[in-house]
Order: sequence, then C-alpha cells, then structure tokens
Amino acid sequence: DFFCSPKFTCAIGDFMGERADTLDFVPLTEEQPLGNFEIFKQYTELVERQLEEFIRSEGLTVKDVCDACMAAQSSESHMHLAAIDYLVASTEYESFMQLAYDHACMKFYEPDEQTAWDPEGEALEAAQGSAQAV
Repeated sequence: DFFCSPKFTCAIGDFMGERADTLDFVPLTEEQPLGNFEIFKQYTELVERQLEEFIRSEGLTVKDVCDACMAAQSSESHMHLAAIDYLVASTEYESFMQLAYDHACMKFYEPDEQTAWDPEGEALEAAQGSAQAV
C-alpha cells in the first residue's frame, strides 16, 4: 500500500515533473549524457529516503519489504505493477529512463472526446449495466 500511497506517488510525480524535461533522451545503445545519470542518482536517493522513512515508521526490516514486494508480484492484483516499476527504476538506469520518458510524454498528452473522462456517462453506463443484469 505504501508504494501506491499519495505520499510516495506524489513524490515520484513531483520529481519527474521537475526533472523529466531536463533529461536528454538518446537511444540506450548510445553513450548516455552524464546529466542523465546525475538525475538517476537523485531519483535513487529520493526512493531510498522514502523507503527508509516508511521502514522506520512501520518498524519493518528491508527483508519484510522485499518479501512483500515479491508477494505482490505473484498476486493476481495488478495494483502493484506501477509501484514495482517505481522501485525498479531506482535500481536500473534503463528502467528509470523509460519511466522518465513516459512522464515526459504524458506532459504533452491532450485527451480528446474519446479519451476524456466523463463521470456522468460512466454513471449512466453503470446504471444501464445494472438494469440489464436484473
């Protein structure tokens, strides 16, 4: 739950919002800019601080967290996937760059009428589905 919590995800989102634009996205097969690696190290430090604070506040061990992550990966719930990606991105440069690229792309994403959220339409669809089930 911690990895999906607003405290953790907002810290990641804020970090990416501030730094993703400063990364130089070049193919990973090419030489990587030193500035990218510096930002990767800052991201790693952010995740480590968040994780250490959580472990300390909950009275857990690193093994407890690792065991919970492994259990989450093998569970049928898919809520863990993004959270695990955030953690993996703090240990693998390539995963970090993919996460940062995804964040940078989302900044320019503009929903249209097919992708925009329509809470009233969603409620209507749910009501129609319930009526059909009866």
